[in-house]
Amino acid sequence: MTNRLTMLHGYAMGMLILIGSLVLPQPADAVPAFARQTSMPCTACHFQHFPTLNSFGRSFRAGGYTLTGGQGMIEGDDISLPLMLNASVITKLRYVKSNGNTNVGSDYGVIEWPDEAALLVGGKLAKDAGFLMELGLTDANSFLSTKVHFNVGKAGGTQFSVIPFSTDGLGSAYGFELLNTGAQRSQRPIEDRTGFSAAQALGLGSGEATGIALVASSHNFFINYTPWVPGWEENNVEVKPSGLAHYLRAAYTPFIGSWDTGFGFQLWSGDAEVADGAGGETLIATDGWVVDGQIQGSVGSMPLGIYASFGSCSADESHFLEGCTNTDDGEAFGILAQLGILPNKANVFAAYRALDDGSDEDSEFNSTTVGINYLFSQNIRFELFYVKESGDGVDARDNDRDSKWLFQLFAGY
Repeated sequence: MTNRLTMLHGYAMGMLILIGSLVLPQPADAVPAFARQTSMPCTACHFQHFPTLNSFGRSFRAGGYTLTGGQGMIEGDDISLPLMLNASVITKLRYVKSNGNTNVGSDYGVIEWPDEAALLVGGKLAKDAGFLMELGLTDANSFLSTKVHFNVGKAGGTQFSVIPFSTDGLGSAYGFELLNTGAQRSQRPIEDRTGFSAAQALGLGSGEATGIALVASSHNFFINYTPWVPGWEENNVEVKPSGLAHYLRAAYTPFIGSWDTGFGFQLWSGDAEVADGAGGETLIATDGWVVDGQIQGSVGSMPLGIYASFGSCSADESHFLEGCTNTDDGEAFGILAQLGILPNKANVFAAYRALDDGSDEDSEFNSTTVGINYLFSQNIRFELFYVKESGDGVDARDNDRDSKWLFQLFAGY
């Protein structure tokens, strides 16, 4: 299985580079709060549809959400603040019908309303500072993620930033991430995050995290080093400065021909040394890695995005991931292609994920996803997809093989 994953990874990355020399980047769709601040439509920052970023969207995020447009400003000595507090409400309504072993809507399906509802507040905080706060609005899905982005200096075309953050579920990459490969949980082209992303399938790109992202970025690269601890809010653990975990992310984002591309890696390392609540200490392992790549452009008039990743998490009984407590290392490969058959309106997509959780010799747990999404408007998206799981194994989250349909309304107000 390991050799097969490695071959698939090499083939996918080769295809990304080959296709990248052929075709045209296409702008696409944003959190309405930022659209209000910049006086720009959603399509200015996003590729094909929200939340996937194009090159301009990456620049806006890397700048700390500080770009403004026609909106009035409060200006004075040491203050530069929008007149309005820009906010959005994000909602998801889902219908899930399962035909497998998980019994999620196995008979008639389940309506999940709201599957997620969140208040997003963000934008410019000062001349060289911005912020983003995401607050859950339902008891069933209560959460809070927040970060404050400080631009602390510039040398040539390289911007240096410091970003303290804390999140209940978006992972150690929440401080700073620009690619759409699922390296960070909420930054992905489709709803089925574990069905196309190695980082999400292994659990490396999600979970509770508190840390400080130290970032260097420009128009064609970014580097993010984050000392962090796997905890959040009242679940933040007492940690020694010498016992922090480490997250390193680097990516190269050039245009190859007319294609907007990105190639990078993620590395999690170290043992977070934390208090155990009984006067002692315990170590939480955070070891794993992912390599990923994306290309975004167009075939004729149709936007095309391809996203691939391959990764591994190390076996350790004290790992912060449930999926990394097996006798052997877990490995995953994922690839997704999305084509805009009606540019900025309708997209079809197909994804494949191979997962070996390392639990035994028969530990393959794979999935194939096909679907379509339709933009009723730039801030309202319908998505329909089918997932078929296969393989001999049971994945690390104790899910047997399954198949399911999912229909979703995703809207930002």
